[in-house]
Amino acid sequence: MNNQRHDWLLFMAGALGIAMLAWLLVAQGPLRLAENWVSDLRVALMTPRQLPPDDLVLLTITEDTLRLFPYRSPVNRTFLAQAITLLNQKGVRAIGLDILFDRPTEPAADQALVQALRNSAVPVVVAYADQEHLTPEQQQFLDVFTAGLPRGYANLPADNIDGVIRTLFPGRIAPDGRFTPGLAAALAGATILDADVFLRYRGLPPDAGVEHLISACKHYASHLAAVLPTVWLAGKIVLIGAELPMSGEDMRKTPFAVLLGNRQGQMPGVVIQAHVLAQLLEERRLWVLSPWEVIVLYLVAATLSTVLTRLDWPAWASLGLTLALLLGFWALGFWWYHEGGTLVPLAGPSLALLGTAWWSYAQTSRQERRQKRFIYGAFARYLHPDWVKQLVANPDLLRLQGERREITVLFTDVASFTTTSEMLPPTTLVHLLSRYLEGMTQIIIAHGGTVNKYLGDGIMVLFGAPVAQADHALRAVRCALELDQFAEAFRQGATDPDGQPVTFGLTRIGVHTGEATVGNFGSAARLEYTAIGDSVNAASRLESLNTHFGTRIAVSGATRSQVKTGDLWFRPMGQVIVKGKQQALAVFNPLAVDSEPNALVEEYAEAYALLTAGDPHSAHRFTRLHSRYPDDPLVAFHWRRTQAGELTTQIKLASK
Repeated sequence: MNNQRHDWLLFMAGALGIAMLAWLLVAQGPLRLAENWVSDLRVALMTPRQLPPDDLVLLTITEDTLRLFPYRSPVNRTFLAQAITLLNQKGVRAIGLDILFDRPTEPAADQALVQALRNSAVPVVVAYADQEHLTPEQQQFLDVFTAGLPRGYANLPADNIDGVIRTLFPGRIAPDGRFTPGLAAALAGATILDADVFLRYRGLPPDAGVEHLISACKHYASHLAAVLPTVWLAGKIVLIGAELPMSGEDMRKTPFAVLLGNRQGQMPGVVIQAHVLAQLLEERRLWVLSPWEVIVLYLVAATLSTVLTRLDWPAWASLGLTLALLLGFWALGFWWYHEGGTLVPLAGPSLALLGTAWWSYAQTSRQERRQKRFIYGAFARYLHPDWVKQLVANPDLLRLQGERREITVLFTDVASFTTTSEMLPPTTLVHLLSRYLEGMTQIIIAHGGTVNKYLGDGIMVLFGAPVAQADHALRAVRCALELDQFAEAFRQGATDPDGQPVTFGLTRIGVHTGEATVGNFGSAARLEYTAIGDSVNAASRLESLNTHFGTRIAVSGATRSQVKTGDLWFRPMGQVIVKGKQQALAVFNPLAVDSEPNALVEEYAEAYALLTAGDPHSAHRFTRLHSRYPDDPLVAFHWRRTQAGELTTQIKLASK
């Protein structure tokens, strides 16, 4: 029962994790484009057909209109002045000019337009922009030209992922310090309170082809306005702007591009302004789910998928039900939008559902294969992958046998572990030690070492066995440095399961290179691959020497002699004679280049050379070094010795 509960918790945790990952990928990541595409497809396919609005007319400046003028741009302002006067005569309700007056033309034409705008009995809202789109000179001219007139930002916010216009522009504070609404909002006399109001595009007339996007609103060429019956314009809001699809001027991408392609799926900016204006006048909204509602939808999809895949049914039945649920969800999403509902996210929840289904089946398969991989997994946790492959390929390697070879042995040990283990609760101790050993083991394996055995809090590591490595000494030293970095970081951030700081992790490391007998030792019932010999003992003693010197890493001269690389420094620690030995052991402290100041390394080497020669000046040099680097353990160690009159690098220990 406990195992079943654990499995369910595991599956549900995975489902929730996949749901949140899918949400992040869609909401903030690269898959947002897919969700946008599905939403646009619903807009293009499911927007209901409807007649154009009666209170809105477009007068567009076409290529035929521009041929009437001596120059193409800016639009002839005498023509615009005449159009405003004409629309006043025809009794329109309001006029919107989706044209920026950001530079001068002919003075007489400019003056005529200014007079027409000032004298208009009908409200005229002129397009506005600021330095986001204009140069300072353009901004200055636009501000002067439109001073005192109703203004509206011509901005149409494009999605920064795909450039599609999906939202309204509510307006913002203009450079003059006053709030200026969007062009459509100014014409409608509406205040848009939300920052993101989604645009619900109007449907096309019942008899219009899907490619005739401009037919959603009544529209006429602006140069024909004089011959239009007055009844067609009286009481209407008239928008004037460019319709120049061939040149691409002021053409904006719309959701209809998913069906018609990027070129035909574009609309003139003034047409999109008409869609916005119609939405505001009719008080329609495209409701969208809040972020929390979207997250809940993702979680529900993932949970349903987990339940379906965990049912005690044949796999084909669970899979078929999952796909049926997915298809039903999509059909509901398309139908709901057609009926005036919201654009429910489809791609993201579907990803969460399918991803969870895949993960659930993968976990089930993994559980079924777990027993088959037990042996491989057990070895792979402690040995280099090359060695594991050899074991799998050649089981005869597990026979009792041994060989003599040169290897490098590395020992680690946690300082004051016995005292710490007695003070900490068992749960805290297990929590800390497991995390510590896991991190250390990963580093060892990454460097090609073999975790030979765990010694409580310590680790014995072999390099060069069981897999031969020509650079075993270099691997061991680099591994020791990375282990030290990890252990120091672990010590500084060690906490118990409740997050309270704990003193744990100060690690001493010893490394020695030499010959040892390696192989499988034990009985036929239980084998252990290990190394035996004096080289192993020497590595263990080097680890202990750190306590005497105050250092954290000590390597032997035998190891040092095999490491020939420019990215490592080795500071000599001393010629150490341990208890029970007659021959001194050269000991070094390795450092990564640039981990310590160059001056410290160089000055230490000079002082140590004097000490090696028995020069009395070595005491002065170490005193000066200690005053400059009081926290360096090797400097402090030899400073104390020289102060006590020990002017030699030979150090004889009374204990192992």
